Amino acid sequence: MQQQTLKPLASIWATLTAARKRKWLEVSKNYPSLPPEGKAIMHSRMNEWVALSPKQRAEARLNFAKTKALSKQLTAEEKKAKWETYQALSAEEKQKLAAKAPRRPTGAAPAVKPVAAQKLATLSARSVKPEAGITPKNVVTPAAMAARPPDEAVPPITHSP
Repeated sequence: MQQQTLKPLASIWATLTAARKRKWLEVSKNYPSLPPEGKAIMHSRMNEWVALSPKQRAEARLNFAKTKALSKQLTAEEKKAKWETYQALSAEEKQKLAAKAPRRPTGAAPAVKPVAAQKLATLSARSVKPEAGITPKNVVTPAAMAARPPDEAVPPITHSP
């Protein structure tokens, strides 16, 4: 039954981490108790998930985490009212609203939670290897990270010639 439930994921199953496989196996436990339309929806969403690129999946996970965090701030009635208000907007109004939204970062998806400075690795003078292009002037230290405003971009590491 489990193989039937997870069939839409067969093409990517080998690429999933053990943690992701466990999550999908946990999700599949509900499948037998779903009504036929619920089963169809679940398989449809799994097929959509498989069609996403790894970058799109990472972005979807990030959006889910943000939505989950925001949803804790509103009651069910408030969420429903906001959703109905949004649905009532014209396509033009929705586009205007989307244009006002903050731009998504390009490249890798940002971490859901920022990493604390004390968890960042500290490089000692002995671990710095000039032949590898890493010198003290271009290493970002935990202290420098902690002093930087949270919304300021981290400068790229440049290699000295």
